[in-house]
Amino acid sequence: MLAENKFSKYLIYAIGEIILVVIGILIALGINNWKEERLVNLQIKTNLINLSTAINQDLELLKEIEEVNDFRMNSILQILKWTEIPLPEIDTIPIKLMNTSKWEGAVPETFDADFLKKSFWSIQSPLRMVVQTYAIEELKNSGLYSKLDNQELKILLNKYYSDLKWFFGPDELFENKTVDEYKNYILIKYNLIVLDVPYVDNFLEGIKKDAGLVARLRDVAGNAGWRIYGANTSRNRAELLLKQIQAEIDQL
Repeated sequence: MLAENKFSKYLIYAIGEIILVVIGILIALGINNWKEERLVNLQIKTNLINLSTAINQDLELLKEIEEVNDFRMNSILQILKWTEIPLPEIDTIPIKLMNTSKWEGAVPETFDADFLKKSFWSIQSPLRMVVQTYAIEELKNSGLYSKLDNQELKILLNKYYSDLKWFFGPDELFENKTVDEYKNYILIKYNLIVLDVPYVDNFLEGIKKDAGLVARLRDVAGNAGWRIYGANTSRNRAELLLKQIQAEIDQL
């Protein structure tokens, strides 16, 4: 009986020791998991801060693209209006600048030589969109993107970058087919570069008689309108995305 009682005490003691060891292991694992999770969250937070910086850089360029193309589109439409050519876009769309960063004051209704010169300078300068992708690429390449639990933020990110690709994808190759076609037309037909055009005598009459030139100017105006729409849409998405990113950063 003494032997059995002694064995029972040792068994209870051994079980207690095992339980303590298991509890110690579980606590250690919990602490280790907590540390790993905390480290991952810190890494995600750092990447999201970098991503916010990159999108803010995009945002500034998108604002400038919108302003530049606002002037490009409206100035070309006004030049066509000066020629008195009946066109639906100049008869139905009000020719008004959204801002005065590229031209102070209203669009001149009557011929203005300075406005004409600046317009033709702007035709060849749609402003290239260079998307800052370094931060989103780092987030994905590090494997942290898959650990981001915020599905709404992921959807917004994918939509933002896919839209930029849709609107400004050709910019990556320095391509602007509409502008190139216009430049080539001027060069081949008139042996002029774009900046020489405003100095040609009776220029407005020349436009009126040249259906090919009118078509290309309308294409450039249309291209500017597309870039305005793309920049405005992407800018709105960027602003919404920045709020979502900041909310996620605050939670980490």
